Amino acid sequence: MIPGDSFGDFMLAIRTNGQKWYFVACMTVVSVAVSWAVTGLTAPEGLSRAALVPSTLAPLLIAPVASYWAACRLLEIHVLNEKLMNLAAHDQMTSLYSRDHFFRLIAGLGGNFKGSFLLADIDRFKSINDTHGHQAGDEVIRFVAGVLKAGVQPGGIAARFGGEEFVAWMPDVSLQAAMHKAEEIRQAVGAHALSVGAESLLCSVSIGLGYHDGSRTVEAVLREADEALYAAKNSGRNQVKSTGRM
Repeated sequence: MIPGDSFGDFMLAIRTNGQKWYFVACMTVVSVAVSWAVTGLTAPEGLSRAALVPSTLAPLLIAPVASYWAACRLLEIHVLNEKLMNLAAHDQMTSLYSRDHFFRLIAGLGGNFKGSFLLADIDRFKSINDTHGHQAGDEVIRFVAGVLKAGVQPGGIAARFGGEEFVAWMPDVSLQAAMHKAEEIRQAVGAHALSVGAESLLCSVSIGLGYHDGSRTVEAVLREADEALYAAKNSGRNQVKSTGRM
């Protein structure tokens, strides 16, 4: 059965081909029933045997075609809406979650959850753009995004925070375990040389961590991670830092 408590919900719930054909069948049955009711109320002889045939054939010929057309359009609208939602939820360059969608996901967890937040920043990114060009900079962003996305698995989610900065959430991962994961991410980024024209380009990231145990807001933990990231940058970059607060 198509979910929904109202007729509007019923129509908007067409999300699959199976639901489309269910809609066509339902609309055809309803059309026949309405035709019988109208004929019974308006025809002088009521719903007689003579009136039954045209009052049945007319909706049987018209309703399936009309409802099929309507169902196809509604299914197309659903597919387009899904694509739009997917575009809005993801950063188009990296396919990571967008910043806004990342925070919507975190907000959906409520406040009582545990795990580690990670902030990562590509070191000397402006120099990469200035020296190798913006296309090379884009390649570096996509590369780091791929390493980060893989590095926070299983269960972690990553987003592009803005520019060359990224954020990730690792549920039920202690600060110590998060430090280990972050170090693996840092090493993986630094170990791979990207081909930029005839050149090979090495890049690095600095990473700051914060731990959320439910006693503080997400904003407070992210500020802590940002402070740790700032410390990593000031200590020479290409490092993983945390404030140490569990």
